[in-house]
Amino acid sequence: MEIIKTKDYMELSEYAGKIILDEIKSEKKTLICLASGDTPLGTYTYVADALKGEDLSKYNFVFVGLDEWVGMDKNDKGSCQDYMQRDLFGKLNLAPGQLVEFNAKSDNLEEECRKMDTFIKENGGLDLVILGVGMNGHLGLNEPGTSFDKYSHVVDLSDNTKEVAKKYFDTERKLEKGITLGIKHFLEAKKEVLIISGSKKADIAKKVAEGEVSEDIPATSAKLHKNSCLILDGESSSKL
Repeated sequence: MEIIKTKDYMELSEYAGKIILDEIKSEKKTLICLASGDTPLGTYTYVADALKGEDLSKYNFVFVGLDEWVGMDKNDKGSCQDYMQRDLFGKLNLAPGQLVEFNAKSDNLEEECRKMDTFIKENGGLDLVILGVGMNGHLGLNEPGTSFDKYSHVVDLSDNTKEVAKKYFDTERKLEKGITLGIKHFLEAKKEVLIISGSKKADIAKKVAEGEVSEDIPATSAKLHKNSCLILDGESSSKL
């Protein structure tokens, strides 16, 4: 795993944004998976500004949704899909079929997992995955202890994730489960990019960058990938 230290959050955002833009504009068909959350916000602003007003139907890419809280969709304020709509997707001129996401309101979540796995497999796997890293080292909603051999699956949320997630909602929401792509998807992607920013994540950044590979810290799985990188800003890299 390549470790890239940028000067600050703006430089991190631009660096990751250029990776996304290159993938969107590549001539081959490509599947791009992007995480919601605070860390990638600057990256998505950079991408949205670069593609403002552009007809994206000329490009052969599909955005694949990473995860969602069970029982929510883009119409629920604070959901993962709501954030992605506000931060990126809703700012782009996407063509029909250029966005595929979980239906986390489905009565059959296992079938939703199978449908997503089949779609990804039939389209040659993910080409680019951009992932933030949780305070406990989670990727998507793959919590500590999750097997690296899992594809899409339904998860029981950790207390840490439920506590952190409160900031995304204006009103109290009961979060118990999530649906997410699995670490196996990330390991099989053509390129995996982790981004970490801010001083509050300096400790987890050090563990991911310098620690042993362990299911206790899902983000360390990126070290098993043949084409992965960890992009840090000045604050998150302060303890390396």
